Amino acid sequence: MRKNKAFIVLVLMVMVSATAFSQKTTNSPYSKYGIGIIRPQTFSQNFAMGGTAIGIRSDKDIGFLNPASYSAIAVTTFDVGFTNNALWLDDGTQSQYENNPHITHLAFGFPVIKKTWGMSFGVMPYANTGYEYDEILDDPYAGLVSFYNKGDGAINKVYWGNGFAVNIDSTSNVSVGFNGYFLFGSISHDQKAIYGDLPNGFNLWNLREFSAADFGADLGLQYQKTFTNADDDKIKLTLGATYGLSADVNGKSTKVTRTFTGNIDFGTIKDTVEFIDDVDDVIQLPSELGFGLSIEKDRKWLIAADFKSADWGSVVSTDPLYSYQSNYKISLGGQIIPRYDGSKYIQRVAYRLGVRYTTPYLTINNTDFTEYGITFGIGMPVRRNESTYPRLNLGIEYGSRGTTDNGLIKENFINFNVGITINAIWFQKRKYD
Repeated sequence: MRKNKAFIVLVLMVMVSATAFSQKTTNSPYSKYGIGIIRPQTFSQNFAMGGTAIGIRSDKDIGFLNPASYSAIAVTTFDVGFTNNALWLDDGTQSQYENNPHITHLAFGFPVIKKTWGMSFGVMPYANTGYEYDEILDDPYAGLVSFYNKGDGAINKVYWGNGFAVNIDSTSNVSVGFNGYFLFGSISHDQKAIYGDLPNGFNLWNLREFSAADFGADLGLQYQKTFTNADDDKIKLTLGATYGLSADVNGKSTKVTRTFTGNIDFGTIKDTVEFIDDVDDVIQLPSELGFGLSIEKDRKWLIAADFKSADWGSVVSTDPLYSYQSNYKISLGGQIIPRYDGSKYIQRVAYRLGVRYTTPYLTINNTDFTEYGITFGIGMPVRRNESTYPRLNLGIEYGSRGTTDNGLIKENFINFNVGITINAIWFQKRKYD
């Protein structure tokens, strides 16, 4: 029976991996640049707390953002998340609404040696590209030129991680961990230029595609100290740190430039100006450094804060429209459970609140912009059966990204997140039949 359960989990993960590879998850024009919109990779229980996770340890949740936390997992844990992104775009003169539902993650974790060694693996999107817009420019020589821009694709991540803990004394422990991951996927950019004032001229079609497949790793560290107050309550202080290794993600690129007559829907190819097929290419990913802390009264309340920076400034851009810059993210969050063992259901619900602030990893048209989000949500316990302890996590985030300066776009968004966490007692020998 235990083997059948593990097999079902593996089959589900393969199915979701295939879905994540093909799903469209954004309509943001900012996904045109760099490697696209980089996903926060936060699981549902952390989503509503501003995405805080680096300094949090849980025996029933998977703390992907700090692999050192895997050592705290006490039972087999299955976690899946789904987000619906409602997006309002504004260029200063007109606005547009888009909507994109997508799967955010699917993960599995379990204790190898309880309170000493934990393991986790899963799949999620790492970065997404998805945009479609038109623009008309007045060229002094060619007249009015209509540009039709479209892009889509995703770089996805499959990970496998381990966390190990050692007790310093009866009230404190230190843990270390690592995630090894594999990035895969493809991104395409399609642009057509129609020269409306040149009836005998040829239009231009540029198509660029990149496919990635390579490995990377990140490391984690946590220290936890338990204090006892005058009322004999146990208060846990956890400090965490993470380090993501820089990487050159290898892949293949294809570039095609053609001339044609007609329009974007019905055209006749006239000539191939450039054709570069399946050549070696590299995406550079910078090193990342993160710090986090949390203060918690077990099964009562939790307050957490994270700071994370990425050295994107060390990455060189070959596109004159944008350049890379080092960025950072600050997040704060908290959770309160009125009464974990209360007789009323509303007392056993976890209530969560958070906020996050992020600077971009790109400067576009020599213009800086920022992103922020305000989150809140609840964790709803579901009646347990003999071997599982399911919980439903709901979260909402309102936020904003970008600016209308220098031809850029202002984005306002509402993300609605749903996650299911199931804890089960698997892979453990029964003492009695």
